[in-house]
Amino acid sequence: MLSLKFSGVQSFSFAKIQSLRGKPKGLHSKFNFSKVFFGLFIIFFCFFLQTSSYAETGDGGYAGSFFLLGLEGRAVGMGQAFVGVADNAGGALWNPAGTVQLQNRIVGASYRKMFLDRGMGWVCYAQPVKGEAAISVSWINVGVGDVVGRDFEGNPTEEIKNYQNAVFFNFARKIHEKIFLGLNIKYIQYNLADISAYGVGFDFGAMGKPTPDLRIGVCAQNVGMKYSWNSLKYWSKYGEDGTDTKENFPLNFKFGGSYLFFQKRLLLAFELDKNVKQDVRGFFGAEYNVIERIALRSGYNDGALTFGAGIKHSFNKVLFHFDYAYIFSAVEENPDHLFSMQVKF
Repeated sequence: MLSLKFSGVQSFSFAKIQSLRGKPKGLHSKFNFSKVFFGLFIIFFCFFLQTSSYAETGDGGYAGSFFLLGLEGRAVGMGQAFVGVADNAGGALWNPAGTVQLQNRIVGASYRKMFLDRGMGWVCYAQPVKGEAAISVSWINVGVGDVVGRDFEGNPTEEIKNYQNAVFFNFARKIHEKIFLGLNIKYIQYNLADISAYGVGFDFGAMGKPTPDLRIGVCAQNVGMKYSWNSLKYWSKYGEDGTDTKENFPLNFKFGGSYLFFQKRLLLAFELDKNVKQDVRGFFGAEYNVIERIALRSGYNDGALTFGAGIKHSFNKVLFHFDYAYIFSAVEENPDHLFSMQVKF
């Protein structure tokens, strides 16, 4: 070891210099992610809470608007602020990259009861692949009952069928230990009064995990998606001319994040959405694990409040998740109720 000696001065080595300097501080000691995330969460939440009363709902009137309603109990209970979470069987509906976080095979299902005799159902299967990828397939059904058709004079004619089906094929993969990419291939079918339309499109998603507690997600939805309608055959029964038209789905972009606090017992999440037919929409959510098997949730869904709860129970190495979400409507008096279940094995 190199050392220096001077007259009347004790020998001094470079090893001693290093010991006096101490260990270099890491990034986490210089930059507190939890405080920054919490501050941004409060700022965005207050901003959207203040401006929500001036915003128009704008959730209907275009193709694929039913996707905005949400179909998985945990995500909906958290106000659908899920693009930066997306870590369960339903995660692909918000961010196709999120399913790579799965550790087990999962079967999921849900039902959402809505006002005016409307209902939505969802079934899903997902599984990890070699610890570095994941695949899933989902089916969504949306229907309205007791719709009666009428002629030009207002007389009832027949009961009109009005339902939609969507099938999602999802693939996600890690390209780095902290970076995930994902893809949804979507096939959607719409039947209205014996007129059918079909469409195929894509969702692209990415997720980053800079720290074990912080996740950031982005997603582009409905890429290339459109309906092709042909009503010539239907209207010919009434001696009228039909049409042959195409209806584009609006591109929708998502950005958001989530952070775990208090030894991972509290999860806070936010999400910002923007599509070509709406202004920016804000979503905020929280989940608190009261005990290991019980979670309470609350959220803000673009002007509407949500509440939820979840319970887990294991049986012979099979884990059951039961989730419930209560959704206040921004435009209707009656709330929606969503029940979902996931089975991990």
